[in-house]
Parts: sequence; C-alpha cells; structure tokens
Amino acid sequence: MFNEYKTLMKNPFLKNHPLKKSLFFVFLGILITGIGCSETPAAADPADKNTVITSARINSLGKFSFKYGSIEASIKLPPTANGLWPAFWLLGADYKTSGWPGCGEIDILEMGGQNGIESGTQDKLFNQGCHWGEILGGGGHPSYTVEYDYPASLQDTFHQYRMVWDNQKISMYIDNAPAPYFVMNINVFSGSYPVGNYFNKPFFILFNLAVGGDYPGIYKQEEITALNKGNAYIAAMYVDYVRVYDSAGQLVWKDEFDGPALDETKWNIEVNDLGGGNHELQSYRRENVSIGREPVTGKNCLILKAALQ
Repeated sequence: MFNEYKTLMKNPFLKNHPLKKSLFFVFLGILITGIGCSETPAAADPADKNTVITSARINSLGKFSFKYGSIEASIKLPPTANGLWPAFWLLGADYKTSGWPGCGEIDILEMGGQNGIESGTQDKLFNQGCHWGEILGGGGHPSYTVEYDYPASLQDTFHQYRMVWDNQKISMYIDNAPAPYFVMNINVFSGSYPVGNYFNKPFFILFNLAVGGDYPGIYKQEEITALNKGNAYIAAMYVDYVRVYDSAGQLVWKDEFDGPALDETKWNIEVNDLGGGNHELQSYRRENVSIGREPVTGKNCLILKAALQ
C-alpha cells in the first residue's frame, strides 16, 4: 500500500480483482492469487461542492519490527459498506530495499470487500492472507488469501485479531478462538519464490482505513455510501491496543493508546495526497489520526478517521 509500488499495481490483471475474480494457479503446493493493499484522491460531494476523501494510516517502519511470536490487536470496525476498507497488517522490515511484494506482506484483517457487499455479508466477511515474490508476467504475484465468514457481525463492538508465527507456519485467530481461521506453511525453501525466503525475517506493523479501490470494487466517490449524511460523512476505526509477544509468550512491545496523542517514538503517521496502487479514493492526512475515547465503551483508543470533506 505504499507509493513505490503504485505503478506495479495499476495493472489490468488487478482491475477487476478482489477475490471474486482472482487468478488462481498452483505453485509449490500453495494457492497463488493476485491481490494487495494501497491509495488515490477524489472530488465531488453529495452536497454539490468540491470535496476530497481523507483518511488515516500509521506504521512502525524503522521504529519497531519483530520476527516470530504473536501479535494481537483489539479493534472496533466501522460499518464498511459500501466503500470502507479497514486493515491491520504487516510488511517486511526490508521494504525500502526489497520493495513490494518482495518484502512480503501479511494481512491479519481486511474488511469491506466486494464479495461481502454483493452477498450482504459485509459486516461478517473478512480477508486474511500473505503476498510475496515479484510481479509476474500476467501482472499477478504469489499470494495465499482466505475469506472467512464470521457467524455474527464484526462491526458491533471490539474484537481481538491475533497472529501466531513461528518458523513453520503463520496462523490467525479471532477472539481467542481455539482454532485458527487462517494457516499458511512457511517452511518451503525450494522452487521459484519459496515462501520460506519471505516470511522468516522481521516485519513491521500497519493500521489504516482506506476508502474505495480494488478490494471493495468501488472507483467513484458517489458510490461510497459508507460516508453519508447520517454519519456526517465521517467514519472511524478504533484500536484499543496492540501487543507483541515473543515465542515464549513474553510481552515484548505494546501500545495501549492511552494518549494524550499518538506516540511518535513508536509510529509514523503517513501523509499522502497522490493516491496509489489499489486505486483507492482517499488521501492520508495527519489530522485524521488521533487518540481519544470510543463513545460507546469509553475506551481510550487510536482513532483512524475517514471523511468526505
């Protein structure tokens, strides 16, 4: 979801992508598809005036990364349909030298996809997956992604999203469930683009709230119904905490977002007015990132806002 790979992702292969129209082929016994994560500004408002869609993204690149162990975050998602795309994810700490997808990407949570919108399950259906390798001849790249249909709405209150990672596999869980909703083996080191070369190294953390783009399958501002008069054209993603544990289960890093402002010794606040790789409609702004109370529970949280301004 960084600018450096926006040109790569503007590819006819990805245009009609998200999950619904993925290109599948078998590669080293792993399911290979083509998708990713990223940004593009917009104009024209329901109130007949010039506007832009703004949103927020933070990352820990250069400030914190980890290899193996587990990471968990408690997140309250906004109503995503139609058009919001919240995400909790990781990128390889060698991003600046390896680029994307060579650095590797791990998506712990993505929500608001086209499949959920079309099936009316947009509040329950979410995506997780891994991406790696390089852009291939057809425009895709090696990846393994899964859509999980949770039994109830995930947009009602806080839920915990957790990844457990060792040198054998990556597993993901929700709300302390005993069984993972995603498992990918990472102990393959032979063949073309073996996953073991991409997921046995440090990764850094990202949170963001994107608007429109390839994953929701929405490319026009007027189709973004999730920002509307009823919510004053503002939506928010709340993160109560993020915690990282080592392989022995010892807490090694955390942010409880207890304020009064985002701790910028731990996080970078991204600012981008140029758009990017997945044809999204927002620009990222500092003012859309804050620390404050979630209005229902009163929890002090990281607040990532999307707004039609």
